[in-house]
Amino acid sequence: MKHTLLLLVSMFVICIANAQTKDYLQGHGKEVQAVIKNEKGVIRGYDFGVSAETVRKTEDAQFVADGKNFMIFKKEIDKNEYAEIIYYLDEQQKVKGFGIAFIENINLTFEESLIDDFQKYFNERYGKFVTNDKNDELWTSKDGGYVVEMGDSSEGGDLMEIEIEIYKK
Repeated sequence: MKHTLLLLVSMFVICIANAQTKDYLQGHGKEVQAVIKNEKGVIRGYDFGVSAETVRKTEDAQFVADGKNFMIFKKEIDKNEYAEIIYYLDEQQKVKGFGIAFIENINLTFEESLIDDFQKYFNERYGKFVTNDKNDELWTSKDGGYVVEMGDSSEGGDLMEIEIEIYKK
């Protein structure tokens, strides 16, 4: 009897702990899940201030290029889709910002659903967005320390370009 009661109490505590850890990625499309990757950190398990060396060693997306103040990785979604993940670096080679860019030859219906899915994800995680003077959507982190800015910079035709920038206030 004591063992059964102990087991039930343990299960109850685990259920409460799991309920308090919200996974905002659940229920979103493969693009949002692949790019954001997990709920730890700002995105992909990284926070501001992580060293470029740590990112190089642990990032599972394909390295593309780097420079004095940036690193670019390519995250393949499927054979026709990918996103570029950009890590902006300060003088000490620590991450000071993040960028995500989708540049693809796909249809406008897909573009709209991708934008809608990212809006939904960021609304769930940060609250309702506001629109800036460039007509981009802005979200502020719950602690107010950083901003997420998303814009559609497509110029028409068959090319879609969605850009997301994450930076400290």
